[in-house]
Amino acid sequence: MVARDMKITDITSTPLKTGKSLVRVQTDAGVEGWAEGPGINKGVPGRNASVWEAYLESIIKPTLIGENPLDVDRHWETLATGKDDRLYKLPAGIVGVVDVALWDLLGKDTGKPVYTLMGGAARTTIPLYWSVGSGWRMQPEEMRQIVETGKDMGFNAFKIRMDWKGWRQDADPNKDYAMFKLVREFLSDGQYLGFDANNGYSVSTAIQQGRKFEDLGIDHFEEPLPNWDLPGLKQVADALDVAVSAGEQDAYRWWFHHLVLLGDPDILQPDILSAGGPSEVKKIFDLSTMWNKPVMPHSPQAGINSMASLHTYSTVQNGTRPHEFSTEFSGPLDDVTELYGEGVIPKDGNMILSDRPGLGIELNEAAVAKMTL
Repeated sequence: MVARDMKITDITSTPLKTGKSLVRVQTDAGVEGWAEGPGINKGVPGRNASVWEAYLESIIKPTLIGENPLDVDRHWETLATGKDDRLYKLPAGIVGVVDVALWDLLGKDTGKPVYTLMGGAARTTIPLYWSVGSGWRMQPEEMRQIVETGKDMGFNAFKIRMDWKGWRQDADPNKDYAMFKLVREFLSDGQYLGFDANNGYSVSTAIQQGRKFEDLGIDHFEEPLPNWDLPGLKQVADALDVAVSAGEQDAYRWWFHHLVLLGDPDILQPDILSAGGPSEVKKIFDLSTMWNKPVMPHSPQAGINSMASLHTYSTVQNGTRPHEFSTEFSGPLDDVTELYGEGVIPKDGNMILSDRPGLGIELNEAAVAKMTL
């Protein structure tokens, strides 16, 4: 039976040695919802961690404590837009953390997986692609070796990321090409291979690179330009046959509307936090059907937030492209498994969603205590 009169009693954030914090929305009914917030990396609180803590204490807790946690949509609207004369308009990444936890709590209270509450899963086995970054500081053979590690782990789809960022425009496109070529030759059985420029090219370079990648065989070309250059993105997408993707940095459905109108990428890639949480990503997915745009979530991690992304993506009827997975942003996978259970770890390059309530997390309190900073 749903405890419709339950109240939020506290929202806590515990920094873990994985580099994230464990966020708990606690209630007077004893039901908790969990998410991951920014944490402390190598002993130093990141800028995002400080921002998260400030919003948590000054706005989120005063606003939500005493409220019914099951009113997920109402709380999203309050934090993202405002209520009465309180125009909060919190950053999407802040709203997203709370939204993940509220969906998890709603699932636990109803005894249903989040994907069921979102309308039902089109599939519960979701292929992943092995995502490898920091290509800008690697030589091609180093990248090939890391891709080989993913292949040995059972992955059958891959993406190499350059992590150039927009301030290093056109820094070394020749090395980027050599790296892609070597990896493509290594994956000679036609495995899925995408290339992520991470905002690193000008329009003309992106088009030249894209054409060269097409000759080798590429499955998607991600963020060729800085995310604010929407007219340039349209030039690139129009010039190339390969599917050009964008959206991982973008917040809320309104920006995605402009992204489609002005940039017109072939694939939309909302991030479960950057876009505003499962509530908002689900709306973006629904809009994508109207725009006739394939979706391919950005969520390069293992853990609670990744599970939220996977649950949301599982509801997309035409979600045929693989979901991102990386070992670079979550701490050691052994620690993640100890904290959250085997269900958050891929098997043979796939994620298999359980029918456990909420996001299916099996939180190990002893591991939380051991890994708390």
